[in-house]
Amino acid sequence: MPDLQPYTNPGSKTYKDFILDTSIKSKLDPEYGLRIAKDIEQKYSAGVANGYMFLRNQRFKENLLWASGKINVYSRFGDLVGLNAKINYANINWKAPMLVNRIISGLVGRWMNRREKIQVTAVDPLSVAAKNEQYEQAEFILYNRKQLEALEQESGVPMVAPDQFVAEDKDDLEAWSVLGNRLPEEIKYELGTNNILESQGYFDVLKEKLLWDSATYGLVGTYVWMDEYGVIHVEWVDPLSVFYSYSKFEDFRDTSMRGFVKSLTISEIRRKYGKQFGGKLTEEQIFKIAQVSKDFQRFDKLAWNYEWNLSYIRPYDEYNVEVIYFWIKSVDEETALATVTKQHKSTIVQRGVPAPESLGDNQEFINRDHWNLYKGVYIREAMEILEWGLDNNMIRSQDPQETGDVEFPISLYMYQNTDMRNIALPEKVEEPVEGMCLAKLKMQQLIATMVPAGAAINWDALQEVGLGLASDGETAIEPQKLYEQTGKLYYRGRDAEGNPLPLPITELQNAGFIAQMNGLIANYQFNYSVLKDDLGEDPNLITQAMQPRVTSDNVQASQQAAAFATDYMYNGYSNIMTQTAKKVACLLNNSVRFGASAYRHLMNEEDVKDRNFSTLFRFLPDQFEIQEMVLQMNQALAANPALIQYLDPFKLKRIAKEDVKLAELYLRNAMKKMIRSEEVKAQQAAEQNAQVQAMAAQQKAEGDMQLLQVQNQMKALEISEQSKAKKEELVLGGYFDLLKAGVQMPAEMKAIINQLVPNITMPLVQGNQQMIQGIMSESQEEEAPQPQMQPQ
Repeated sequence: MPDLQPYTNPGSKTYKDFILDTSIKSKLDPEYGLRIAKDIEQKYSAGVANGYMFLRNQRFKENLLWASGKINVYSRFGDLVGLNAKINYANINWKAPMLVNRIISGLVGRWMNRREKIQVTAVDPLSVAAKNEQYEQAEFILYNRKQLEALEQESGVPMVAPDQFVAEDKDDLEAWSVLGNRLPEEIKYELGTNNILESQGYFDVLKEKLLWDSATYGLVGTYVWMDEYGVIHVEWVDPLSVFYSYSKFEDFRDTSMRGFVKSLTISEIRRKYGKQFGGKLTEEQIFKIAQVSKDFQRFDKLAWNYEWNLSYIRPYDEYNVEVIYFWIKSVDEETALATVTKQHKSTIVQRGVPAPESLGDNQEFINRDHWNLYKGVYIREAMEILEWGLDNNMIRSQDPQETGDVEFPISLYMYQNTDMRNIALPEKVEEPVEGMCLAKLKMQQLIATMVPAGAAINWDALQEVGLGLASDGETAIEPQKLYEQTGKLYYRGRDAEGNPLPLPITELQNAGFIAQMNGLIANYQFNYSVLKDDLGEDPNLITQAMQPRVTSDNVQASQQAAAFATDYMYNGYSNIMTQTAKKVACLLNNSVRFGASAYRHLMNEEDVKDRNFSTLFRFLPDQFEIQEMVLQMNQALAANPALIQYLDPFKLKRIAKEDVKLAELYLRNAMKKMIRSEEVKAQQAAEQNAQVQAMAAQQKAEGDMQLLQVQNQMKALEISEQSKAKKEELVLGGYFDLLKAGVQMPAEMKAIINQLVPNITMPLVQGNQQMIQGIMSESQEEEAPQPQMQPQ
């Protein structure tokens, strides 16, 4: 926007004077605010035909007509197709083309499938120290896990808290420190910020509105404010109603003035500025404001009635008036005199005092620059200033690097900002769309004026045709009707003198229509190719990509190429949401910290006290990233069936919808657990196998030892028996030798022989008797009669 010129009222202060003025006291004068409002209104007014806002809105309205399919085709193309404003081509369809609407609808529909969320990070020293402490605790547990487990077993006291993160290895710890090391305050704050935006439709209804504005106008805006109850409101700002000072940046970061025009009902004005609600307007003053409304002119003009001071319902309550909201950022001087008392050594600060001529030993004069934001609310038609002064809820950044700076409650973004102008989608494709529209109209005109297929009739030759009689036998045959109805023609090739006769009727082909129609179709296709070049993508890309034998990779590549060409429009939405989320987070901090109860169900004062939060507009994974993650999981499960014992597929899918990196971390940790578990199982199996082999070897050795012992015992018994038998043999042999020699045996030898002989003979006799009894019993069984079988 060009620099604002001084207001025409001589001696009045203007917007430029306000920027240069550093005195807060003089700026707070309501008359000062009224003059600034008139100066701004004059430059914003659409009556300034050469002004920036007028030319911008003219282009915006043109874009809106193309995008909504409401362009006046007859007035725009009537002369180009050679019409004379008469109804001479009633069959021509003058309906506006929907091609631009189709392109924008397709883009917005594609962008609506993307999912986003606000991510909050605590950046204050207290939170950073708490995160570092959590990291050090997790690192200590990682390197001293065995000692802690041993202490826990010996003492019976848990050494690790139940909610403490325990890393598997160093890589797991580093990944957690980046992705998972979050404070409870961050989670609560993030939940509150997302709830505020989601409850007001900025992830569904208003998201679609902002995306449509980005494609149609190339300018998007929001308005963030907090009411007296601490409730945060986020309003959509119509690009046609917003105004601003000059800026070189797409996010208007260097603007010093922003505002917009909004329509308010009289009841809304009363609720905000009426005396009965703490304002300054009396009911009679409100009635005078209602008189400038357009609604007031539609009915019989009302006269003031004193009874309306006490009425609940008034006939003008729903009248609408245009109100200008504007904010001006200014650098002001803040002065203060600090005095240290001599008796108690306490400091007394006096603010807003001028610089004294001399200072005492215990005094210090402080003079510093400070950013402030002034807010004005001005009724255009009534030229009444409703509100002027320092903004009650100034949004100051929580980022330590921007301490003291103040943010506009209005967030604006215009992509490809070049000298405060850009090219939105309708303007970008206007030229080829006009060519396509003209080609379609010329086709309709060609069809409407097309000459039907006819025939050339040689009248002289036709007279020579011998006319016969019709079926009734009385009426002559008409050759032309016969030809038109049957396509047959009977004629003589020679006359009575024998001269050849030409064809009486010759068909005429309308070849000119075909050539012209083909030319118009080629022109339409040419303009369509120009549209694709200007747009950077084919509006029918998905239809072509989904043809048979086209892989999913080609579809994804085609969509990615299209996204590169048009996603700068979607970036308008992402950037405006980044600015909006930052301001919502600042006001949420103020609302909770100053005791409002609107968001106490989410957090308390302790959660935000001495803490600063930074916001980031983060894109959630799209369908291709989620599908790739699921494919990796399926491949891992197919290669390692045992992985299912350590991995929950449904949990991984839920994580992947929020953060693919966390899903990858979860999958990697599950695979690590599986590998470690399999290694432990293999080691245990090897140890168990070794134990079994050792036990088998030990048992074999013990069996061999027992067998050897038995063998030794049997061998010793055998030797003993053999020795005993040998002794008996020797004794008996000597006994029989003595008997043969007739030598008298000593008495002691007789006693031995008497004991020895029965021991030898008795077992022999018993064995012989048992053998005889056995033979006899077998012979008796054989002699016993066999039972005879009875006949059946």
